[in-house]
Amino acid sequence: MGSLYRSAHELIAVFCNGKKPKTNNIELGRHGRNRSNVFSYPGANRPGTSAAQALADHPTPKSRELIEDMLLDVTERDDVVLDPFVGSGVSILAAENTGRRCAGIEIDPTYVERAIRRWEKHTGELAIHLETNLTLDELADQRMA
Repeated sequence: MGSLYRSAHELIAVFCNGKKPKTNNIELGRHGRNRSNVFSYPGANRPGTSAAQALADHPTPKSRELIEDMLLDVTERDDVVLDPFVGSGVSILAAENTGRRCAGIEIDPTYVERAIRRWEKHTGELAIHLETNLTLDELADQRMA
C-alpha cells in the first residue's frame, strides 16, 4: 500500500485433482467465453461492487463476479471447489451462485463466522453444524453457557 506503485494484479492459482482431464469451458472462445491471463474487475475501492460490499467483512475481499467467472471457466456443475483461505466467504457465495460446492478452510474463527453469516444472508437459509445439528446462534449460545 505504501510503495511507489500500487499493485494492479494478484496471482490466483487454479489446480485440478484426479485422473480425468482438466475442465476447459473456454477453449479459446469456442463457447463464447474469451479470456486472457489478466482479468479486470472492479475492486473494493469502487462503491457498489461486490468487493466493496465485502470490505466490511474482510480487509482484502475479492470480487464475487471474478470468482464466479473463474468457476465457470474451469469447473462443471456440482464440482467441489477448495478455497484454503476462505476469508469473508466470496468463494462460498460464488459456488452457490454457479451450482458448485465449496469446501473452505479458514484459520481465523472471526472470518469463519463472517463467511457463514454472509452465506446465510445470501441464501436465506441457516447453516447447521454437522456434529451438533445446531445453528450458528444455537452453537454460540451453548458455548457461552
